[in-house]
Amino acid sequence: MGGDQDNKHEQKLQAVLLADSFTQTFQPISLDKTSPKVLCPLNNVTLLDYSIEFLAGAGVEELYVFCATGGEAVEAYLEKSTWTSSIKVKCVKDSSVTNAGDALRELDKRNLVQSDPFILMSGDCVTNVNIVPALEEHKLRHKKDSSAIMTILMKEVGGWSASTDSNGKKDYKASSLRSMKDDLVVALNSANPNGNHERVLLYDSNTAKTSIALPTSFFASNAQIELRNDMLDTGIYICSPDVLARFSDEFDYLDISKFISNSVAEEEEGLQSKIYASILHNNEYAARLHDPRTYHAVSKDLLKRWCYPMVPDNLPSGYDKVYRYEMQRHMMYVEQKGKSKIGRCAVLKGPGMIGSYSSIENKCTVSQTVIGNTCQIGKNVTIKDSHLWEGVTIEEHATVTESILCNDCIIKKGATIPRGCIIGRGCIIGENISLPEFTRVTLSNQKGGDDDFDDFDDDDFSSSSTSSSSSSESSDSDNEAGGDIVQNADFKILGKDGLGRVWTPSYDDFGAFENDSDYDSDNDSVDSKENNKRSQELVKTQSMGFDPTDTFQKRMQRQLEDDYISDNEFGDNYNNDDDDGFDSYDALESNLTEDGLLIAGRQAGVNVVKEMKSICMEHDISSPIENLGIELNSFKFSQNATFGECVTGAILAIFDRLGLTAETTAAKLIALFKAELTHWGELLEKFCHTMEEEKSVIIAVETAATGGGIVGDLLSKQPAFRFVLQTLHDQELISEEAIISWAKLRRDGNAESAQGKLFQQAPTQQFVEWIEEDSDSDDSSGSDGDLNNLG
Repeated sequence: MGGDQDNKHEQKLQAVLLADSFTQTFQPISLDKTSPKVLCPLNNVTLLDYSIEFLAGAGVEELYVFCATGGEAVEAYLEKSTWTSSIKVKCVKDSSVTNAGDALRELDKRNLVQSDPFILMSGDCVTNVNIVPALEEHKLRHKKDSSAIMTILMKEVGGWSASTDSNGKKDYKASSLRSMKDDLVVALNSANPNGNHERVLLYDSNTAKTSIALPTSFFASNAQIELRNDMLDTGIYICSPDVLARFSDEFDYLDISKFISNSVAEEEEGLQSKIYASILHNNEYAARLHDPRTYHAVSKDLLKRWCYPMVPDNLPSGYDKVYRYEMQRHMMYVEQKGKSKIGRCAVLKGPGMIGSYSSIENKCTVSQTVIGNTCQIGKNVTIKDSHLWEGVTIEEHATVTESILCNDCIIKKGATIPRGCIIGRGCIIGENISLPEFTRVTLSNQKGGDDDFDDFDDDDFSSSSTSSSSSSESSDSDNEAGGDIVQNADFKILGKDGLGRVWTPSYDDFGAFENDSDYDSDNDSVDSKENNKRSQELVKTQSMGFDPTDTFQKRMQRQLEDDYISDNEFGDNYNNDDDDGFDSYDALESNLTEDGLLIAGRQAGVNVVKEMKSICMEHDISSPIENLGIELNSFKFSQNATFGECVTGAILAIFDRLGLTAETTAAKLIALFKAELTHWGELLEKFCHTMEEEKSVIIAVETAATGGGIVGDLLSKQPAFRFVLQTLHDQELISEEAIISWAKLRRDGNAESAQGKLFQQAPTQQFVEWIEEDSDSDDSSGSDGDLNNLG
């Protein structure tokens, strides 16, 4: 009977392909529901076909393609596909799903996946891996140990570093396959005798964190632990059905990385879900297309044959009936069945591709560019490091650099498309127009799409109806539900003969404060521009042509600063000499009771406040704040933490997320802080059950102000601290009673401490005195005007 049961399970290998990446990084392309990310071309092959080709080669007989958006387009594409393998592909659609965790919970609810193991794969992954040995290893492990439920396929790509030479020249080293939000650190049991299969003991990809912690018990139970920051999670997982059940049991798992991170962190034997890493061999390739920047990197790797046999002259099954590419000089792949017309004086430099029935006129220079089918390129055109999808027209004397030109778009005579641009389907760039760098143009008016989620590290954005530099009157009505095609073009940017609108990431998610009476009109303009700048900069990091040197330099500087802050944040600032009545805060940080004993239920070596802060730093601001509340609550219960520690971690994270610089003025700081509170205020209200939690909010602001670094320097300068308190009071996040109670304890404490000096600042004293004088009054409007004096 047992053997029959095993054969039943092994009868049909199944796989799940997540068609949605649940990010916004391919907007505005993915705003068009007819072209979700997995239906976009990569080197003239639909991305979805790379995945199906790989899975069919791995022996998968039944594939479920899960679609949250664009499901109709994916289903229609699958119905007309002509692959020759025996794999059966079924489309699973559910428009209510907003994250990978919900997708897996829905699959578990439908009871579709029966094979043990099954392959779980991201739809934006390209690979040539021979996964069969890893499948067999997983089966053997799971048979011996039922808690070994997942194997991650990982690739060595090298770590990152930033340096400055003696001449002041800045440089960095990092793999172009890594997303800019990825800073993965893993701990592996390297003493494992299974060769390339090592147990994962730590999985942390948060770029905001500058340190990691491993439970000491891991060192007792593992003979050798290896910490590595050179690994890439390929988005391919071998899973037992238990994985789906774990997601169903834990609704706070919104993505796969969070599930992995939490699973491997469990110390207690018997409660652990053991996860292993299968490290790819040097001749194996796997990478995800997180954004346009990594899209370009993977494209180049395929052209350079790093993913052999998945190369342009060896197309996926079904394509050979229509296309046949031949590699010519300089690694230029030219389609042979539908011959393209190439002018005699045209200069072609590879690696690159030219699709069928395209035309390249005389005196053109095309360098390291992929040209799709039926593209028309006029005379004296220069194209470098770009991607032209199907039916693109570029008229004479135009220039295109490091950009993506989508289906059927037109670049008029003499126009210039600089680095980082995306020209959406059917858009037109007018004659002699020179677009700004990193411009994204679309015909779509929709705010939602295949990528209507978040992947912007600190913040999240949606489509905006106009560019910040455009006065086009494409009104809000253009963005109403049901509006699919733009009616009014951004003529000032695209030209009088242009068509489309400039897509910009909206800063509405930061909170709109242009109508706020607390700030004068001049400050409103500055603050709006500041938020718009933040959003634009984050989009740039995910665009083709982006130079990440400064980003890695800042990341390195943040780590160096954190070393200093870690020594001072909860050390000298809260010592035994500072008898302010807040000794309990030391206990929170040290996880000890007043008697010096470990707080019951709390894991040794875990800094609860810093972990709370880290969870908040990972939060995607476009996601409902309730999701973060669930995650914090879950961690709170697991560590027997307090609501005060929750709000402390949240406040510290909010200040770190503001993106402050040494040039940030007090006015900008307060404006940014107030904008953040439009999103975070609900969470703080939820956790502030009593006056004690409200006092924890004040203490957290003190901690940030006295902790050093850019945040500390700005908050400790008058009158910033006072106006942060006033903003929190005006937003009804801290009560007058909490402020008065805190002030009494500060007066009784050490006036020479860092907190005492902060409290003694004249603006702070004025605010406290005003609170005390008017504590019995409900009218706090007299404080509103004070904020206008910040500038």
